[in-house]
Amino acid sequence: MSRTKTGLLGGTFNPVHRGHIELGLKIKDAFHLDSVLYILSARPPHKKRQELPPAELRLAMLEAALQPHPGLLPCDLELRRQGYSWTIDTINELKAASPRSSFYFITGSEGFLKIRTWKEYRRILRAVLFIIVLRRPSHRLQVERLLREEGVSLLRAMDDPGLPPGAFLHAYVSDYLELSATAIRKRLAHGQDVSPYVERDVQKIMEEIKLYEEG
Repeated sequence: MSRTKTGLLGGTFNPVHRGHIELGLKIKDAFHLDSVLYILSARPPHKKRQELPPAELRLAMLEAALQPHPGLLPCDLELRRQGYSWTIDTINELKAASPRSSFYFITGSEGFLKIRTWKEYRRILRAVLFIIVLRRPSHRLQVERLLREEGVSLLRAMDDPGLPPGAFLHAYVSDYLELSATAIRKRLAHGQDVSPYVERDVQKIMEEIKLYEEG
Protein backbone atom coordinates (compact mmCIF):
# COMPACT_ATOMS: atom_id res chain seq x y z
CA MET A 1 0.00 0.00 0.00
CA SER A 2 1.42 3.39 -1.03
CA ARG A 3 1.78 6.13 1.52
CA THR A 4 -0.50 9.16 1.47
CA LYS A 5 1.33 12.47 1.11
CA THR A 6 -0.15 15.18 3.32
CA GLY A 7 0.94 18.78 3.57
CA LEU A 8 0.68 20.62 6.89
CA LEU A 9 0.15 24.39 6.82
CA GLY A 10 -0.36 26.00 10.21
CA GLY A 11 -1.32 29.50 11.20
CA THR A 12 -3.69 31.76 13.08
CA PHE A 13 -5.39 32.68 9.78
CA ASN A 14 -6.36 36.07 11.15
CA PRO A 15 -7.90 36.31 8.60
CA VAL A 16 -7.28 33.63 5.99
CA HIS A 17 -6.52 35.29 2.63
CA ARG A 18 -5.88 34.47 -1.02
CA GLY A 19 -2.14 34.12 -0.39
CA HIS A 20 -2.82 31.22 1.98
CA ILE A 21 -5.03 29.53 -0.61
CA GLU A 22 -2.60 30.03 -3.48
CA LEU A 23 0.28 28.69 -1.38
CA GLY A 24 -1.59 25.46 -0.62
CA LEU A 25 -2.59 24.94 -4.24
CA LYS A 26 0.92 25.58 -5.59
CA ILE A 27 2.62 23.32 -3.04
CA LYS A 28 0.05 20.55 -3.53
CA ASP A 29 0.67 20.62 -7.27
CA ALA A 30 4.46 20.97 -7.16
CA PHE A 31 4.97 18.10 -4.70
CA HIS A 32 2.05 15.90 -5.80
CA LEU A 33 0.47 15.93 -2.36
CA ASP A 34 -2.84 14.18 -1.80
CA SER A 35 -4.06 16.98 0.45
CA VAL A 36 -2.98 19.98 2.48
CA LEU A 37 -4.26 20.36 6.04
CA TYR A 38 -4.71 23.95 7.18
CA ILE A 39 -4.09 23.64 10.92
CA LEU A 40 -5.70 26.48 12.82
CA SER A 41 -3.57 27.57 15.75
CA ALA A 42 -6.05 28.13 18.57
CA ARG A 43 -3.69 29.44 21.26
CA PRO A 44 -0.29 30.17 19.68
CA PRO A 45 2.39 30.56 22.38
CA HIS A 46 4.46 32.99 20.24
CA LYS A 47 1.54 35.45 19.95
CA LYS A 48 0.57 35.75 23.61
CA ARG A 49 0.22 39.53 23.42
CA GLN A 50 -1.80 39.63 20.21
CA GLU A 51 -5.54 39.75 20.61
CA LEU A 52 -7.06 37.10 18.41
CA PRO A 53 -10.70 36.66 17.40
CA PRO A 54 -12.23 33.47 18.83
CA ALA A 55 -10.75 30.34 17.30
CA GLU A 56 -14.24 29.18 16.27
CA LEU A 57 -14.69 32.35 14.20
CA ARG A 58 -11.32 31.99 12.52
CA LEU A 59 -12.20 28.35 11.78
CA ALA A 60 -15.50 29.41 10.17
CA MET A 61 -13.61 31.79 7.87
CA LEU A 62 -11.06 29.08 7.08
CA GLU A 63 -13.79 26.58 6.22
CA ALA A 64 -15.48 29.14 3.96
CA ALA A 65 -12.24 29.92 2.14
CA LEU A 66 -11.27 26.27 1.56
CA GLN A 67 -14.71 24.94 0.61
CA PRO A 68 -14.19 25.47 -3.16
CA HIS A 69 -10.88 23.55 -3.07
CA PRO A 70 -11.41 19.83 -2.28
CA GLY A 71 -7.73 19.08 -1.70
CA LEU A 72 -7.32 21.85 0.89
CA LEU A 73 -8.78 20.82 4.23
CA PRO A 74 -9.37 22.76 7.47
CA CYS A 75 -8.07 21.08 10.61
CA ASP A 76 -9.48 21.92 14.05
CA LEU A 77 -7.24 19.55 16.01
CA GLU A 78 -5.66 22.32 18.07
CA LEU A 79 -9.07 23.74 19.01
CA ARG A 80 -9.90 20.43 20.69
CA ARG A 81 -6.73 20.42 22.78
CA GLN A 82 -6.33 22.31 26.03
CA GLY A 83 -3.45 24.74 26.50
CA TYR A 84 -1.07 26.23 23.98
CA SER A 85 -0.89 25.03 20.37
CA TRP A 86 2.53 23.37 20.29
CA THR A 87 3.58 22.11 16.84
CA ILE A 88 5.25 18.96 18.18
CA ASP A 89 2.02 17.85 19.88
CA THR A 90 0.00 18.37 16.71
CA ILE A 91 2.48 16.42 14.60
CA ASN A 92 2.52 13.53 17.08
CA GLU A 93 -1.29 13.35 17.08
CA LEU A 94 -1.51 13.42 13.29
CA LYS A 95 1.15 10.73 12.88
CA ALA A 96 -0.57 8.50 15.43
CA ALA A 97 -3.92 8.92 13.66
CA SER A 98 -2.48 8.32 10.15
CA PRO A 99 0.53 6.00 10.37
CA ARG A 100 0.43 5.37 6.61
CA SER A 101 0.86 9.06 5.78
CA SER A 102 4.01 10.97 4.97
CA PHE A 103 3.75 14.50 6.33
CA TYR A 104 5.26 17.58 4.71
CA PHE A 105 5.44 20.65 6.95
CA ILE A 106 5.03 23.82 4.87
CA THR A 107 6.61 26.99 6.20
CA GLY A 108 8.01 30.25 4.93
CA SER A 109 11.75 30.80 5.11
CA GLU A 110 11.30 33.60 7.67
CA GLY A 111 9.55 31.23 10.04
CA PHE A 112 11.97 28.38 9.42
CA LEU A 113 14.95 30.55 10.30
CA LYS A 114 13.39 30.89 13.77
CA ILE A 115 12.83 27.16 14.23
CA ARG A 116 15.34 26.93 17.06
CA THR A 117 12.86 28.89 19.19
CA TRP A 118 10.18 26.19 18.69
CA LYS A 119 9.45 23.70 21.43
CA GLU A 120 11.41 20.45 20.85
CA TYR A 121 12.41 21.65 17.40
CA ARG A 122 14.90 18.82 16.80
CA ARG A 123 12.12 16.27 17.29
CA ILE A 124 10.04 18.20 14.75
CA LEU A 125 12.87 18.17 12.20
CA ARG A 126 13.10 14.40 12.55
CA ALA A 127 9.37 13.74 12.57
CA VAL A 128 8.30 15.34 9.27
CA LEU A 129 9.72 16.44 5.96
CA PHE A 130 9.88 20.20 5.40
CA ILE A 131 8.89 22.31 2.41
CA ILE A 132 10.45 25.72 2.95
CA VAL A 133 9.05 28.50 0.78
CA LEU A 134 11.75 31.09 0.08
CA ARG A 135 10.20 34.47 0.83
CA ARG A 136 13.39 36.25 -0.24
CA PRO A 137 16.31 35.04 -2.38
CA SER A 138 18.71 36.17 0.36
CA HIS A 139 17.22 33.56 2.70
CA ARG A 140 18.53 30.61 0.66
CA LEU A 141 22.07 30.58 2.04
CA GLN A 142 20.84 31.12 5.61
CA VAL A 143 18.37 28.24 5.34
CA GLU A 144 20.94 25.94 3.75
CA ARG A 145 23.43 26.70 6.52
CA LEU A 146 20.85 25.99 9.23
CA LEU A 147 19.92 22.69 7.58
CA ARG A 148 23.58 21.63 7.46
CA GLU A 149 24.10 22.56 11.10
CA GLU A 150 21.07 20.49 12.12
CA GLY A 151 21.97 17.50 9.94
CA VAL A 152 18.92 17.83 7.69
CA SER A 153 19.35 16.72 4.07
CA LEU A 154 18.56 19.26 1.36
CA LEU A 155 16.33 17.50 -1.18
CA ARG A 156 15.29 18.25 -4.76
CA ALA A 157 11.67 18.16 -5.87
CA MET A 158 12.26 15.08 -8.02
CA ASP A 159 13.94 13.15 -5.21
CA ASP A 160 12.30 10.28 -3.35
CA PRO A 161 12.64 11.82 0.10
CA GLY A 162 12.46 8.63 2.13
CA LEU A 163 12.10 9.21 5.84
CA PRO A 164 12.84 12.47 7.71
CA PRO A 165 14.93 14.44 8.28
CA GLY A 166 14.86 16.17 4.93
CA ALA A 167 13.82 19.51 3.48
CA PHE A 168 12.90 20.95 0.10
CA LEU A 169 13.37 24.59 -0.87
CA HIS A 170 10.63 26.05 -3.05
CA ALA A 171 10.30 29.44 -4.69
CA TYR A 172 7.61 30.96 -6.86
CA VAL A 173 6.54 34.40 -8.08
CA SER A 174 3.11 35.70 -7.15
CA ASP A 175 1.24 38.92 -6.51
CA TYR A 176 0.03 37.31 -3.27
CA LEU A 177 3.43 36.25 -1.93
CA GLU A 178 3.89 39.39 0.17
CA LEU A 179 0.24 39.64 1.19
CA SER A 180 -0.17 39.71 4.96
CA ALA A 181 -3.09 39.31 7.31
CA THR A 182 -1.81 42.34 9.23
CA ALA A 183 -2.19 44.56 6.14
CA ILE A 184 -5.71 43.24 5.56
CA ARG A 185 -6.71 43.98 9.16
CA LYS A 186 -5.37 47.53 8.79
CA ARG A 187 -7.37 48.07 5.60
CA LEU A 188 -10.53 46.86 7.30
CA ALA A 189 -9.87 49.09 10.31
CA HIS A 190 -9.79 52.07 7.95
CA GLY A 191 -12.88 51.03 6.01
CA GLN A 192 -10.95 50.14 2.87
CA ASP A 193 -11.88 47.47 0.32
CA VAL A 194 -10.30 44.03 0.85
CA SER A 195 -12.15 42.11 -1.87
CA PRO A 196 -8.97 41.57 -3.95
CA TYR A 197 -7.32 39.82 -1.01
CA VAL A 198 -9.93 37.57 0.63
CA GLU A 199 -12.55 35.14 -0.65
CA ARG A 200 -16.05 36.56 -0.94
CA ASP A 201 -17.50 34.24 1.71
CA VAL A 202 -14.75 35.25 4.14
CA GLN A 203 -15.42 38.93 3.48
CA LYS A 204 -19.12 38.33 4.10
CA ILE A 205 -18.41 36.83 7.54
CA MET A 206 -16.17 39.77 8.48
CA GLU A 207 -18.72 42.34 7.28
CA GLU A 208 -21.61 40.74 9.13
CA ILE A 209 -19.92 41.08 12.53
CA LYS A 210 -17.77 44.13 11.67
CA LEU A 211 -14.62 42.13 12.42
CA TYR A 212 -11.44 44.23 12.66
CA GLU A 213 -13.36 47.48 12.18
CA GLU A 214 -12.45 50.32 14.54
CA GLY A 215 -14.96 51.68 17.03
